Amino acid sequence: MSHVIKEATCQQALAALSDRDSVVIDVRCQEEYAIYGQIAGAHLIPWKLLRDDALVDNQHFHRELKNAVSNCKGIGDFKLYFICGSGNRSCDAAECALDMLGDEGYEVYNVVGGIDEWVCSGLPTSPAALSA
Repeated sequence: MSHVIKEATCQQALAALSDRDSVVIDVRCQEEYAIYGQIAGAHLIPWKLLRDDALVDNQHFHRELKNAVSNCKGIGDFKLYFICGSGNRSCDAAECALDMLGDEGYEVYNVVGGIDEWVCSGLPTSPAALSA
């Protein structure tokens, strides 16, 4: 079991979407999600929230992450792929996840380049359907 954050390409994250032992977690704020679209099959768990034109910590991130992975654990190592706009916030979120879940057999990946690289690589996104 690894206790380091690994790097993943956008293509690896795309492949992970169809792997039952993997979860892709999009940590962009909802406003970014709405503007740039969603990655179908990824879980939106914002690392930061936009409040009064400033990014603030999502106080519910830990709980939302635990909920997202609670019913997904398969046999053997389970992989968590974190993606944001460019790869910075997702690295912070991945570090948090590693601290929370690293001893439980989770492998944690940061998707290098984030949604910027995803879109530049021509990978699919779709309009975000967010609840108010």
